[in-house]
Amino acid sequence: MGRMKDFEMTVSEDIKGKSSTEDKDYLMQNTEVWRDSLLIIIETVSEQITALEKEIKELRSAYPNFDSDPAASMVERRTKANRFRFHAEKKLAEVDRMIKLGHEPDPDAKLIHFLRDAILAHKQWHVDNELVPSEGDERLYKALEGKWDF
Repeated sequence: MGRMKDFEMTVSEDIKGKSSTEDKDYLMQNTEVWRDSLLIIIETVSEQITALEKEIKELRSAYPNFDSDPAASMVERRTKANRFRFHAEKKLAEVDRMIKLGHEPDPDAKLIHFLRDAILAHKQWHVDNELVPSEGDERLYKALEGKWDF
């Protein structure tokens, strides 16, 4: 149990971009365990997000007449958790590609997937926050369909 927690901490630091070269090499040598750890982390963070959303809704309904949002700090925590989950899911996609290819993906392909995931996350952020996409956002979303509209 202790080793798995240490491994998950290493994976978590890698998600945050704070892992050392030695840690990255260690992860590369254990891709299946790396993948399993990412799945556990994503599931745990998703559960935390669901709990935060419930708490936010309850707090807002309990205090509807506040001048400021009574759940503002929880909204910030939810935003950070969503961002972390996005990066964990992106890392999971990279690890899946490495397992499938048997080696680390081409850096150009990695950037393509990163940009695609970033556009999808931006689109989901608009949905999650009930924001109306701008004309520029809509043009960006068309790029996901392979349409250039700039």
